[in-house]
Amino acid sequence: MRNTRPVISIAMLSLCSALLLACNGGQSSASLLADAQLYQQKGEPRAAIIQLKNLLQKEPDNARARLLLGSIYLDTGDALSAEKELRKAQTLGAAAADVLPLLGKAWLMAGQVDRVLKELPGDPAQPAAVLALRGDALLALGRRDEARTLFAAMQQREPGQTDALLGLARLSALEGQIAAAQLLIEQALKGKPDNLEALRLQGDVQRLQGNSSAARLAYQQILKLKPDQVQARIDLANLDITENKFADAAAQLASARKSAPGSLGVLQAQALLDFRQGKFKAALENLQLVLKAAPEHMPALLLAGAVQLALGSPQPAENYLQPFLAAHPKHLYATKMMASIEMGRGKTDAAIDLLQPLLVAFPDDVELLSLAGEAHLRARHYDKASGYFEKASLLAPNTSKLHAALGVSRLGQGESARAVSELERASLLDDKTPQAGTMLVMTLLRNKDNARALAAVQAMEKQHGSNPLVLNLKGGVYLALGDLRAARASFEQALAIDGRYLPALTNLAQIDMAEKQPERAKQRYEAALAKDKKNPDIAAALAKLAASQGKLAEAQRWLEKAHADQPDAVAPALLLSNFYLQTGATDKALALARTLQVGHPDDSDALALRAQVEYSAGEARAALDSYNKLATVQTTSAPLQMRISSLHLALGDTNNALQAARRAQAIDPALLDAQVVEVALLLDLKRPRDALAVARKVQQQQPKLAAGYKLEADVLMAQQQPREAIRLYEQAFQISRIGPLQVQLYRASVAAGMEQQADTRIGTWLREHPEDKATRLYLAGAKLKAKQYRAAIAHYQQVVANDPGNVVALNDLAWAYLQDKDSRALATAEQAHQLAPDNPAVLDTFGWIALEQGDTKRATELLRRAASLAPNAAEIQYHLAAALARTGDKPAARKRLEQLLAANKDFAQRAEAQALLARL
Repeated sequence: MRNTRPVISIAMLSLCSALLLACNGGQSSASLLADAQLYQQKGEPRAAIIQLKNLLQKEPDNARARLLLGSIYLDTGDALSAEKELRKAQTLGAAAADVLPLLGKAWLMAGQVDRVLKELPGDPAQPAAVLALRGDALLALGRRDEARTLFAAMQQREPGQTDALLGLARLSALEGQIAAAQLLIEQALKGKPDNLEALRLQGDVQRLQGNSSAARLAYQQILKLKPDQVQARIDLANLDITENKFADAAAQLASARKSAPGSLGVLQAQALLDFRQGKFKAALENLQLVLKAAPEHMPALLLAGAVQLALGSPQPAENYLQPFLAAHPKHLYATKMMASIEMGRGKTDAAIDLLQPLLVAFPDDVELLSLAGEAHLRARHYDKASGYFEKASLLAPNTSKLHAALGVSRLGQGESARAVSELERASLLDDKTPQAGTMLVMTLLRNKDNARALAAVQAMEKQHGSNPLVLNLKGGVYLALGDLRAARASFEQALAIDGRYLPALTNLAQIDMAEKQPERAKQRYEAALAKDKKNPDIAAALAKLAASQGKLAEAQRWLEKAHADQPDAVAPALLLSNFYLQTGATDKALALARTLQVGHPDDSDALALRAQVEYSAGEARAALDSYNKLATVQTTSAPLQMRISSLHLALGDTNNALQAARRAQAIDPALLDAQVVEVALLLDLKRPRDALAVARKVQQQQPKLAAGYKLEADVLMAQQQPREAIRLYEQAFQISRIGPLQVQLYRASVAAGMEQQADTRIGTWLREHPEDKATRLYLAGAKLKAKQYRAAIAHYQQVVANDPGNVVALNDLAWAYLQDKDSRALATAEQAHQLAPDNPAVLDTFGWIALEQGDTKRATELLRRAASLAPNAAEIQYHLAAALARTGDKPAARKRLEQLLAANKDFAQRAEAQALLARL
């Protein structure tokens, strides 16, 4: 018979809880408060909280109840609720001596260290509890000397004071003086053997020494004294996580969650557990909850940075790590991550600057040495890279990766023999995987030491003879030796092991193509496909082969087969839809993407494909709808919000474009693209003051970038203040000496009436940077617009001399020749037309010059073509009307002019168009 007693017990507990809530109406406030105090003493915080909430329903202004509730929330790790109640107690008149120590604990728990120093008084007459909290805050901020002075003063005032002893113990532990820390903790425990903070610190110090069993005993002792102590559960969970006891950690956190469902510490520990188990998205969700409640929670910021890096999102990772490093500028783990981010962006110098101070403080950290070596290797400082890798390999002599990296750095120094020696050692140390051996073979091939490369790959073959990668590599060595027969045999060996191994298939196909045997290559792929009839990669390879031969219909069939074989897979659908777009089959691309997404409404990849195809097909409204849906799933994608912003702008919705750009910044506050777009949109909305605020925010966030100063100058230009703008453009130019800023300086100087200075400055720049075609083109265009035709001609001629195929320069040069009555106008326009026969601007210039030179028939043909390609270009329509009038077709000319003037209230040639119409 099944035992039902546990079920009855649970039911009774539930009933008791309900009765506790429902049947207290007759209790007095004093009785409820006494009950709460009793529950707190018995270690039943949830029951105490219920009684206090019942009391506060009756008496919301009861300061004692608020104070007690705040202290109980602190015990359960719910720092935010604690602060809320303690603040209310303070406003209701609770004594500062009672409230401030508790508030300080809440702020420290929530990671709001600065508030402790700002709001807790620092004069020596304050109670020890307040001074100790200030000392702990100083330690958290790395201000150890100040903390030492404070704790020493507390000790001098009251020798043996527990808070001071524990503060000095924490300081000693941070400075690596473990024995001193232990003595101080023992001294504190002599006076108060049940002091929970002392026991916890004892456990922490034991963990620092790697003595996990002693640490566990200390944390367990806390639970014996106070079974519902949440922090001890968290500490035990963290210890379990360190030892990879993930199930035990989860059990500890489940117990802690029962006592304190709102604890930030529990959320943080759960995030760490998820991170260690590779559940990065779950970890990030918990960390975002912590940071939403406590934006300055340092452990959460650090872990969030690590999680984002693991998710392959370096920019969000940096956004979390920057505030952490601002508070802890020499934190080893955070700095390593930031250095990795900088290296990923190609900013090796920035990575080196970050790592250099740590190499002094942590000279024997193998990972740090390895990172420094990699940074210098990427910066091509091969001698320094070798030094770091060599030291790391001495500290960890049996690490294959270090010897492999040392080998690469030796290669950079030109020390091929030593490089090969290190790679050989790496290969010997790692005989379980072929990576180091592969690098060795590739290095020998690069050195044209093909015989040794063959010996090395044959040695690898003994260990990894059943690995198609090794056999494919051997085929590559034989290719280098010019032995096509042996190469082919090696590639075929690889395929004998895995008939679908695409690298070997591709290598054999390339040999076939080199021998002008494309059909043999096709047969090879088809044979592999016969073994795996629904392999989309092989079908895609066949499509690529067909496309390379110009057989687009066949390529399409293969891609359609790959999609038909796996209709639910996104990758084949993406390849096929892109093919449709490239070949002009837009309707098919749209139908495919939409069908896939409708069949997979919850698949973000399918939705992203649909949005991408709609965007590429020019269906802005549909693309916007799809991207908005995608944004409800991908809530942390700033680039997605920027795409939404661009679509709103394309649809003429400036306000919503602005909101999307701001959402992008909320996700990634330092996203420069979003800030640039915001400034432009605010100017478009005639809100220069707001635009100026954004520009100055960029300056504060990134003072070493020119962008913030350039943006402020752009705002001033929009406000018709060019002289003020010049100063800021010059400031930007001092940071980033680039052509586009020279252009902005020129614009501002001309607008300020300083044309001579503008010409001198930009002329000097172009003499020093003759390759800057974009700046010269701008200057030529500016001179053309200003009707300084000779100057414009000189610049256009220089562009064309260096770039004869530049259609824009040729077209504008032809127009400048026409305005200057230069006979070269028609020939130059014809040259541009030969390069771009369907460009409406080129057709318009060519046609108008022909008309001016009396070739009415040819001019009319050219201008008709231009007008059909650009039906909304008012100038082109006017030119065609003028040509029609010259041919004597006055009704057609009059009709076109009437339509043009009705549709365009303001365009450059409006007066000429009206005059022509009046003459017809």
